Amino acid sequence: MTPDMTITNEQINSLPLLLGIIDQMGIRQTIDAHLTPHGAWQGMSVGTVISLWLAQMLIEHDHRLVLLRDWAAERQQTIETLLGDPLRATDCTDDRLASVLTMIGDPALQATLDRAMLQDWITLYHLPVTTMRLDSTSVSVYHDAVAPDSLLQCGHSKDHRPDLRQFKAMLASLDPYGLPIAVQPVAGNRADDGLYIPAYDAAIRAVGQTDVLVVGDSKMGALATRGHIVAGGSTYLCAYRPPSATVELASWVEQALDREAQWQQIDDLDATTGELISIAVVDAWTRPQAWTNPTTGAGVAWEERVLVVRSAQQQAGLRERREATLARLTRDLEALRLPPTRGRKRYRTAAELQTVVATQVAAAKLTGIVDVTVAEETLAQGGSRWTVATIAVDRAAWAALVARLGWHVYVSNTTPAQYDASMLVRHYRQQPIQERGFARLKTRNLQIRPVYLRDETRIAGLLWLLTLALRVLVLTEQRLRSALRERDEALAGLNPAGRQQTTTRPTTERVIAVFSNITLTVLDGPDISLRHVTPLTPPQQHILRLLELPSDLYERVAFSPLNLVMDLRE
Repeated sequence: MTPDMTITNEQINSLPLLLGIIDQMGIRQTIDAHLTPHGAWQGMSVGTVISLWLAQMLIEHDHRLVLLRDWAAERQQTIETLLGDPLRATDCTDDRLASVLTMIGDPALQATLDRAMLQDWITLYHLPVTTMRLDSTSVSVYHDAVAPDSLLQCGHSKDHRPDLRQFKAMLASLDPYGLPIAVQPVAGNRADDGLYIPAYDAAIRAVGQTDVLVVGDSKMGALATRGHIVAGGSTYLCAYRPPSATVELASWVEQALDREAQWQQIDDLDATTGELISIAVVDAWTRPQAWTNPTTGAGVAWEERVLVVRSAQQQAGLRERREATLARLTRDLEALRLPPTRGRKRYRTAAELQTVVATQVAAAKLTGIVDVTVAEETLAQGGSRWTVATIAVDRAAWAALVARLGWHVYVSNTTPAQYDASMLVRHYRQQPIQERGFARLKTRNLQIRPVYLRDETRIAGLLWLLTLALRVLVLTEQRLRSALRERDEALAGLNPAGRQQTTTRPTTERVIAVFSNITLTVLDGPDISLRHVTPLTPPQQHILRLLELPSDLYERVAFSPLNLVMDLRE
């Protein structure tokens, strides 16, 4: 090798794959079409910078602004080939990324981009727009004291860190995939109840239609929220558990127990045994509801369905906990029978012992169920003491307790013709789909924590950007699974513990990990210029086919900088 000849290696891994997916989704084109930067902006467009940053986030699981420049410089030839733009030293600096966050932190721009991209994806990927889900999470930050009107406040922490400041993220997503529709940052000390109406309005604007079922937890159950959704032309389904209605809810459970003959049974088929398994019973009835908009004075009235539901699984779990409590109580009461000794009290009166017994039974919440009698016992060394004589469980009272376990109340303005009780219960039980989205945002996949920013506009921009990365994860996963179903195929090679294992439900994270150890080697000299990319394995080629990406996507990086990963969408 001559002294003028150089060999460089770039670890490209899943970078071409992700840039191809992001380009297919039209993210770069949409951002550049709706965002005009300052006139002094030079170099890569904002959409191109965001596309590159998204890929880096999804690969490295780190959103720190200072990392992108060096990371991109180590892959300069690959990036320039794939994106078709020269990579300048200033294109990915932390100052430029901070400016990007300031631009996309504008709520009006976010709403415009959300609507443009979502409408495109609904058409392109045939996404169902029938059910949306609303929920919030909190994001803890290690920030010092801030202004009283700041986004970062102390409040009820879902991260179990009440000592830290936080902001909340209110997320609207589409079922059944959990695709984020809109995200809104709000102050960390705000109650969740007031976040649902703005989130609903933003989601409706994004999807461009009102004929949807809106699903939420009990914090969505406020009458004003339900009335606003009805007035907006949508239907709702939410848990109903207002703190002031404890007695009312208990009476509804008693009413349901008295009407067992009218219960609707909800069953699931056990895939292993082929047997029907009861998952819930429902006592359903209706009541009239009305609400008046305090701003406009316009009123709306509707018929509300009340579903009093007992979950078989939750009832069984709660019963096990009560049985464990009963066993502990029995052991504690049995200990009162042991002879007095050092450290063990001698009860000299019946009243004293009965007080101790009653306290233990009440602490176990088994008053009226566990019956304990006491008796006087003569001691061998003289004198007497009071001890526990019998411990009995009232079987009828125990059965009544178990019958009242596992009940929930849901309310909805849907009609039975739209959704029967079984469908509504099943819709509500899909809540873990959105919880998975929150987990992806807050744990090792997207790592929103810790937040190193202090400017609230940039924090809002970062939240939106990470939600956009979540959309890439969700849509890629949906596309892969749909393609496997349509082709009646399974995907192998995703499990590092068993490369021959196949799956029909791949995750985007596993797919990204499969594209590891792919290297671009470049040999440059006075009379020679050679490029070589690690050949793709059969699972990697299979993934490209499923995503309808060019089979020579990686080879393009090696052969010609003019063959770009551009305009990959049909």
